[in-house]
Amino acid sequence: MAVAHHNLGAIWRFWVETMKIPFLIGLTGIIGAVIAAQSGSADSLLEKHTKQLQTSTVLSAEFTVQNLPGGPADYKLKLAKPSKFRLETPDEVVVANGATIWTYKKSDNSYSQATQTEDDLKAFLKRDAVLPWAGFFAKEPFKNTTGQKVGTKHMVKGKAVEDVSLTLAGKPERTATFFVDQALGVARGVSLKDSADKSTIILAKELAISKDPAHDADFEFSIPDGAKKVDPNAKHAGVTYEKVATIFQTNCGGCHNAGRPKAGLDLTSYAATMAGGRSGKEIIVGDPDNSPLMAYLKAAGKPQMPPNGSLSQSDIDLIGSWIKDGAFEK
Repeated sequence: MAVAHHNLGAIWRFWVETMKIPFLIGLTGIIGAVIAAQSGSADSLLEKHTKQLQTSTVLSAEFTVQNLPGGPADYKLKLAKPSKFRLETPDEVVVANGATIWTYKKSDNSYSQATQTEDDLKAFLKRDAVLPWAGFFAKEPFKNTTGQKVGTKHMVKGKAVEDVSLTLAGKPERTATFFVDQALGVARGVSLKDSADKSTIILAKELAISKDPAHDADFEFSIPDGAKKVDPNAKHAGVTYEKVATIFQTNCGGCHNAGRPKAGLDLTSYAATMAGGRSGKEIIVGDPDNSPLMAYLKAAGKPQMPPNGSLSQSDIDLIGSWIKDGAFEK
């Protein structure tokens, strides 16, 4: 009887250990299903984001663009099918109603007007500021991206979002982290970072998508008081940014660059130069005598720039002429 009891105990232990295998497999499957339900895959989140944009007829956003370590700048965006867009930035306003495109430059109170083409929309979609919502128009916005993966869940502007990171196509290589709104299904913004550790954060304060008809008035351009019309294909006959860019690059680029702009002032591009630094605009169009930048260059302001020397008088005069001529880009 003792032997029989021992055999029954062994059989019982064998049965329990054997049954653990399917039980654990089943438990693992349940846990996996719960995790999957809690957090979608990168592909599913991006697909939902794209579908929500492409099935909408109108999108509006008020957002900030922040080139670190600088402060945020306010932007406004409106999109409507099939090819209408409006973007308001600190420097310009671009409006397209499907037939005509207007570009207004705030720096010199001028605007251009031209027939809208497919290339205008393509160029518009290449802007970093539009990247989070490019799928509204682009058929396959993530076609050439790689390394998609889901990140953390957190709050952005009071909204619950889930991060999806990926590598964008093109050079220099950049990584992008989209903040996908868990309720809306659309990204509320994106964080961009390149190989040189240059970072840009785009975050929507207000974001709405709709299937209602667009308001035509949102995509019409109202000429500001005193604005002058210019030929979009014409080049300025006087001093242009191209002629002073080399001076800035050689003498100022070490400190005032896009990566770590001292005092928030980046002098490596036209848009950044015109935007100014943390203390405000450095260039007053048409008025070199009252432009803070000129005071620094002439050692009439503090600190003197460049700090370890001074520009030649001819370089200072050229920059002054550029500002007086209207500080044109081209």
